[in-house]
Amino acid sequence: MMCLSQTTGYAIQALGCLNDLAYTSRQIADIAKCSGTPKPYLAKIISSLSRKGLVCAKRGYRGGISLARRPQDISLLEIVEAVEGEHWLGECLLGFEECAKHFTCPTQVFWQRIRLEITAELRQISLAQVLAAKSIKKSPSRPRRRAANRPA
Repeated sequence: MMCLSQTTGYAIQALGCLNDLAYTSRQIADIAKCSGTPKPYLAKIISSLSRKGLVCAKRGYRGGISLARRPQDISLLEIVEAVEGEHWLGECLLGFEECAKHFTCPTQVFWQRIRLEITAELRQISLAQVLAAKSIKKSPSRPRRRAANRPA
C-alpha cells in the first residue's frame, strides 16, 4: 500500500498549526507542541519548507515561523516535494536503479502513468482542503442499548 511518509504528515501538521489566525508567527517549540512533532526533527522539516518558499522563518526578536502563502495557494505536491525531494516516487516501481536505463520492465509504462496521475492529483489538492477535511470530526457513535432481559 502506498502512502505519504510520516515526515510529510508532520509537515502538514506543522503547517496546520501555522494556519491558526490567532498567531502571525510561532516559535518552533510552540509548533512542535501543537503538531506533536519532536522539536529537532521539526526544525529540519521547517528548514526544508522554508527553502521551498512555503514558510517564512525570521530569527531574533519578534522572529518566528509563518506561512509564506495562503493555505489554499499551497499544494500538497509542494509540501511532499519540499520534505521528500522531487523524485520521491522513484523512477522504478520495483526499486531497481538500473531498470529504466538498461531494459524495459513490464511495470515501466504502468508506473510512468501512475506517477503522472499521482502528481497531478496532489498538485490539485491544497493545504486548505487537507486542513478542512482533518478538522471535520466524526460524531461519536451512540452506544448500543442492551435488551432489558439480557444479562450485562
